[in-house]
Amino acid sequence: MKINKYIIYLTILLNTIAAPISKAQNKISLVRYNDDFSSLKKDTLKKGFDKLKYIKLGENKNLSIGGEIREQFQYYENQNFGDVPHSVTNPNAIQVWQRIMLHTNIELGNKIRLFSQISSTFRFGNPDPLVPEIDENQLSIHQMFIDYKFNEKWLTRIGRQEVFYGNHRLFTFREGPNTRLAFDAVIIKHNTTKRKYDFFVMTPVISQKGIFDDKSFKEVVIGLYTTEKIYKNHIILDSYSFFFSSDKRTYNYTSGNEKRETSGIRLYSENNNFNYEVEANYQKGKFNNQKIKAYSFSADVNHKLIDKNKFIVGFNVNYMSGDKNENDNQLNTYNSIFSKPPFGLVAPIGLSNIINFNPYIKINPTAKSNIYAGTYWLSRLSYQDDIYSPGAGGALETRPNNPLFNNATSKSIGTLFVIESNFYLNKNITFSFDTSYLKSGSYPKETGSGKDILYLSFKSNYKF
Repeated sequence: MKINKYIIYLTILLNTIAAPISKAQNKISLVRYNDDFSSLKKDTLKKGFDKLKYIKLGENKNLSIGGEIREQFQYYENQNFGDVPHSVTNPNAIQVWQRIMLHTNIELGNKIRLFSQISSTFRFGNPDPLVPEIDENQLSIHQMFIDYKFNEKWLTRIGRQEVFYGNHRLFTFREGPNTRLAFDAVIIKHNTTKRKYDFFVMTPVISQKGIFDDKSFKEVVIGLYTTEKIYKNHIILDSYSFFFSSDKRTYNYTSGNEKRETSGIRLYSENNNFNYEVEANYQKGKFNNQKIKAYSFSADVNHKLIDKNKFIVGFNVNYMSGDKNENDNQLNTYNSIFSKPPFGLVAPIGLSNIINFNPYIKINPTAKSNIYAGTYWLSRLSYQDDIYSPGAGGALETRPNNPLFNNATSKSIGTLFVIESNFYLNKNITFSFDTSYLKSGSYPKETGSGKDILYLSFKSNYKF
């Protein structure tokens, strides 16, 4: 299918959704159960979609409705360095992603809240096999949970829900791919001005491509995540400890039963000009008969040089362990559990057995736009371990040939150049353009085709 057809399709869609938008909305969040429309609660002259907020159901009872439509055009050249499965006809791909989500929020007094959200995602134009967890889920109950507030400090949330903590390195709702990630979970929350504690038991939902046919992975997470403001916005400390059980992961081309404990800390700031973030954790446990000993370290430092355009210069580093020796009865491969895709959609690479350095800039050319530009130098940490896909769908090796991997001595994965831009037409409509180029290093060339990857994306997002 030609690109012209997609352009016409997107133009018609954008003109259709660019309808009159109310100016009274407060905040539309990435996680829709965190939306804030409190300014409309007592508004008796609502207009447009604001009429769907705080619909009175009775004394101290109300209903709110919201939703979104996201259309995304994508072009790939040499997916996975040109090394694709036999079922894929061409490593180059043109496709359109469509995501439609609709949610309801019901408040029954001051203690009970019912939140539900349905999701529909489709992929058009690409004849290759679908990846349901990412590409397409025709209709699903994406979220459905109940909140019960015991008092101002304690709350219990039970049901299907999106979950994220910290900087999304371990748990995320996975915004980038077409189909977002949810969990069947029980979470007990304790919140005060200075401290937050989350006790959780959860299992990720596996997305199927049909209608209301999602399942749960055979993976379980049990743990605690805390946040404490030690000194205003200058020193904030996250600490966490959790147990992870799975039989869905593979390491060094070996599948098995994994029981892994992760404990770590994250120290960061939320200042106006200078900010820092440091995170480190350690993992132990068993994978089949191997002892797990793995670790990770991440750091980010950034500074706002020009206040007017919010011109920010920063530097980021990730250092994630890989297996040192496949014959020593130890597994040193770090598991990022359910992390976000750390290098965007261009690179099929997760945070395992990797070291990367990332200088970047962020700028707001206007009040309604922002641009991110960064460079990533990517390398394997251990030459006796592979590179892996992002953990949100179950970590898998990305190189296609086991014998080639076993003999590989190169470490360089490549150099990734990224530009991401967003334009906010108003509080409801956003346009984004992303482009990435991954110049292949010696390791992809030694273990496969090793071609450079090009990725282009244009998306429009309409939320109410």
